[in-house]
Amino acid sequence: MVKRPVSTSLARAFFYIALLSFLTTGIALLTLAIGLRDAEAINIAGYMRMQSYRMGYDLQGDRTELTQHRQFYAQTLDSPVFHLLARWYVPREVHEQYTTLLVNWTMMDAGDLDWYQQNIVRYVTQIDHFVLALQHYSERKMKIVVATSMIGAAGANVHPHDG
Repeated sequence: MVKRPVSTSLARAFFYIALLSFLTTGIALLTLAIGLRDAEAINIAGYMRMQSYRMGYDLQGDRTELTQHRQFYAQTLDSPVFHLLARWYVPREVHEQYTTLLVNWTMMDAGDLDWYQQNIVRYVTQIDHFVLALQHYSERKMKIVVATSMIGAAGANVHPHDG
């Protein structure tokens, strides 16, 4: 059996602990950076729900503001934060929910008022599904940060033994 100096074993252990720390911290920071705009996306999606209800209200009574509200909604739906959803690491479900909103909004915005009235409730339900998908995506990222931190903590607590 070959005996190594204690300093070599300690240096090796320190190197692996530092490497593990660097990797887990990097993964956690990257995940957090990707999630920086999650709250904004969820808030804007929730605002879209309110705008949809407002347009539904416009349809029930005075329709003078409906055109303006439709334009505001189209701008909100095209918000820059939603453009980030086209990235490769965004779950397919989130991207599909957003795409569904875009496609259905195009049909709703082109449809006549009767068709719009008949479909607004279904569309708001689709917005709810989109908000939920965004929330699940954000939660998934936080779970990655927690798991990475736990792996880093567990790895840092491994003690080399003399062989």
